[in-house]
Amino acid sequence: MKLRRYLFPSEINEYKPWIITSQALAVFCLVIWGLRLMIPTAVTYAASTIDAVELMSQINLERTQRFLSSLTINSKLITAAHAKANDMLARSYFAHIDPDGNYVWPRIETAGYKPYLSLGENLAMDFTSADEMVSAWMNSPTHRANIVNEKFEDQGLATVAGTFEPNHETIAAVSLFGVLYQSQTSTATAQPPPPPPATSNASPGSTSSIQISKDAKITATNLSGQILVDVSTVISGSPTLTVARLKTQSITLLPTKISGEFTGRFTFNGDENLINQTLTIEARDKAGAKITQDFPVNVEPVSAANVSIPQIPVSKEANVIKTLRIVFGVFASLYMIFLIIDAIIIHRAKIKREGINSLPHILVLLLIVAVNLFANWL
Repeated sequence: MKLRRYLFPSEINEYKPWIITSQALAVFCLVIWGLRLMIPTAVTYAASTIDAVELMSQINLERTQRFLSSLTINSKLITAAHAKANDMLARSYFAHIDPDGNYVWPRIETAGYKPYLSLGENLAMDFTSADEMVSAWMNSPTHRANIVNEKFEDQGLATVAGTFEPNHETIAAVSLFGVLYQSQTSTATAQPPPPPPATSNASPGSTSSIQISKDAKITATNLSGQILVDVSTVISGSPTLTVARLKTQSITLLPTKISGEFTGRFTFNGDENLINQTLTIEARDKAGAKITQDFPVNVEPVSAANVSIPQIPVSKEANVIKTLRIVFGVFASLYMIFLIIDAIIIHRAKIKREGINSLPHILVLLLIVAVNLFANWL
């Protein structure tokens, strides 16, 4: 076969295959450097700038088109978003959980956005425009849920350009959503004051004026191997303290903007057994009298097969570099294999070739691979 003459040493080619000639090494070098030069022009990186204000405007547009209120731009959420985006680029990770195992929630509190009732986070990277980024979020169920969540009132978004890894310039986008806890006393001036109580000598042993609805909304969500149990109930009579207990945990239920509604969230490990459990809600009035109500809870533990990790939108073009790395690795491996086979055949045949030797080619190849692959493409 003619191909064998170029790849393997034999009597036909006088034990001088083309693969170990200087011309072959030159072709290999040209291919490798060609791939490196092609990447910046063949791959479209994220735009040098994507306006964060434009992104937030498009998010509000998606909401208003669905008859939802626009989100207010919050400077504290923007500060937390900038901190998260800079940290992702600095430590080369792209996830809701940082390398220390923390979500973005502590950054939000550090920025001063507290006390909050609910928070959300969307991430994106390697996009060239705001339109593409928002479209990707809206096509992802988990990210779409944050954008059109009717409970959220504030948003803060940051886009930071930088080097995610060597030879990977990009823009990291962090979009945060939230709603702050607001005391019901803030709206008391718009309503007439309640009439004074008939008696003022209430005692802890007297009958409480508060009532807990027998219908409570209890929902469970599996997220990153944890079980989140959200509780929402209606309590009449203006309780001063509302507590919910489930297994060994106890949380304070906070009032929402809806009169009489109280919400809270439990967080359990994924292997926690919440089957046939009882959720107890306790409310106290000003006199110290309390009332309790029990609700059944049945939540299956999270198994490894059932854990669903939301996919963070990434531009398809970001995968081109990975493909080129694979092509480079295969090409270099094949070339190395042919050089090693040549060295083995010549060694066993005990043939001396003048002016041509595969060992220098192997050393030069290793040097090229080290410089091109490890120094620039990791």
